[in-house]
Amino acid sequence: MIVTDKKYSMDAKYVSKLDLMVKRMEGTDDNILLIDGDEGQGKTEKAIGTCYYISYKMGRKYDVNNIFFELDQVINFASTTEQQIIHFDEGALGLQSTQWWNKNQQKFLTLCMVARKKKHFIVICIPKFYKLSQYITEERSIGLVHVYSRKNMQKGRFCYFTKKAKEKLIQQWKRKKVKTYKKFHSFHGSFVQASKKVFTPEEMEVYEKNKDQAIMNVCADNSTISSAQERYITQRNLLIKYIVEEKGLSFRKAEKFMESIGVNIKKDQILKIIKEIAPIQPPLA
Repeated sequence: MIVTDKKYSMDAKYVSKLDLMVKRMEGTDDNILLIDGDEGQGKTEKAIGTCYYISYKMGRKYDVNNIFFELDQVINFASTTEQQIIHFDEGALGLQSTQWWNKNQQKFLTLCMVARKKKHFIVICIPKFYKLSQYITEERSIGLVHVYSRKNMQKGRFCYFTKKAKEKLIQQWKRKKVKTYKKFHSFHGSFVQASKKVFTPEEMEVYEKNKDQAIMNVCADNSTISSAQERYITQRNLLIKYIVEEKGLSFRKAEKFMESIGVNIKKDQILKIIKEIAPIQPPLA
């Protein structure tokens, strides 16, 4: 179905769930929605379409300034405002270490407590739902959206988990360490690239600059990652930037590019990085 003044499509069942969230916020409740999925599968696009729909229905502001990439910034914004739409896009980075997650769980709990007091609508994009604490995934989040590619080829697919379905999925993960999305989801559907309808090219440029700055801040944080991890992340980010600029990158071109900027990296590492970030662009040569 076509929604909002921006006229982009959203799944009807998913819209009905968002409408229930809107109704909750007309009372005393907040909403925390989790969106997980592998890098490049569309978490950000799903989040933008979701947040703008809530903005349209409730008359709340949502623009690129409501999208955050760093946890301290989002907590500060949530603490000093009320009834906001907050889009925390950790999934846009996709490179936080397990050590970082363990260290910052308390901050996520703080964000959840602030959300309830201030009646915020918060979308958290994460690579894997199980990185968050049980309190957030099971008790505080109203639902979970998992984005994926059908047959690893067709992007723009999602499955939705209600609170009860989400709890079954999480319990299965805790028992067997298996993510059985297909077994427990409440319904599934497709989604479109909403960012092109919601934001202007100028606004998207601001978004990309903010994301780039967040990536560089992560790379500079030596207290949360080892020197080897930091080198790998830096190499990876350089290739991501180059791929985005060149609209596609072969292995040979990647190798020459890394050599040209004086980065010493083994061939198998280049192939590993390209394989990881390939979903960002069409299939690489």
